[in-house]
Amino acid sequence: MLISHLVCALSLVVFFILQTVIFSQTRLVSGTADMILLFLAAWSLQEQVKNSWLWTVVAGLVISMFSAMPFFAPLLGYLGVVGLSKALQRRVWQNPLLAMLIVVLLGTFFQHALYVIVMQITGAPITWGQSLDNVILPSALLNMIFALPIYAIVRDLARRVSPLEVDV
Repeated sequence: MLISHLVCALSLVVFFILQTVIFSQTRLVSGTADMILLFLAAWSLQEQVKNSWLWTVVAGLVISMFSAMPFFAPLLGYLGVVGLSKALQRRVWQNPLLAMLIVVLLGTFFQHALYVIVMQITGAPITWGQSLDNVILPSALLNMIFALPIYAIVRDLARRVSPLEVDV
């Protein structure tokens, strides 16, 4: 269990660094890929992982501290993504790649819709059409492009940390 926490913490640090150094500079219109969202979605889809809620809260709080968004918005967005992931894990268990793509697509729309609502509440002059065209759809496309490679990396990490038990 300790090794699982350590691997998840180090993975979050690596994905946070990748997010802030590389992927935040790689834009499609005004959208960017969210490596933390992709990591949390992939990590929480792994059957053997038992600590996804804890690390979702940690990641959400850390991102909230470094983000320009109001403090609770990234945390709520990531909790929604992991909640969706856990719900789909029970229903689409035979095809985890399909579950990953569904979680990433719906999770990106949920997170960005939440951001737009929060920004409109705080008085930012943002319209839904402008947000959808310039940020949400490009971000969803970039997240979908990186979803499968991130899933493969995270699945391999999770299997190395705690392999599934096989019934004989």
